[in-house]
Amino acid sequence: MALPILKSATACADFGRTVQPYFSQLNDLPRQIYQSATDLQALKAIYLNTNPLVSAFAFSLFLVPIFLVISEINRNYSQVDRVWSILPTVYNLHYVTYAHAKNLPTQRLNSLAIISVIWSGATRSALKTIDGKSYGNTSILHSSSSLTSFSSLWPKAYENPK
Repeated sequence: MALPILKSATACADFGRTVQPYFSQLNDLPRQIYQSATDLQALKAIYLNTNPLVSAFAFSLFLVPIFLVISEINRNYSQVDRVWSILPTVYNLHYVTYAHAKNLPTQRLNSLAIISVIWSGATRSALKTIDGKSYGNTSILHSSSSLTSFSSLWPKAYENPK
């Protein structure tokens, strides 16, 4: 079973019951995925038999070297900042997909996913355009000169009409 059966809020907060028993799945996951890379049914079985927290953590570990290499190539060490508004939605969609595949109750997760998608879209859009000027990427807020220019735009963007 990939999910523990919990009947109280106290049990949900117990690391030894909710997370620790599934750490061993993380060790086998790369090998299982590699061996089943061409078999879609086997990959689906791996997905369904792996605790969703473990597979989300594995995805995070997969992203680490990608961000590191891109950071070194570009000499810009805030690469993850470019996708921070999308990653929570990716993780939420992962949990929704897992719940649907396991036929678990999904009404709350569906609502969360919809709100997440809207938030990600709105955040990306807002960060790309500040005070009517398009800056092309979201890294504007992460350099000191851009931060200064952003703060100078703040009063103009939010002035009260007289």
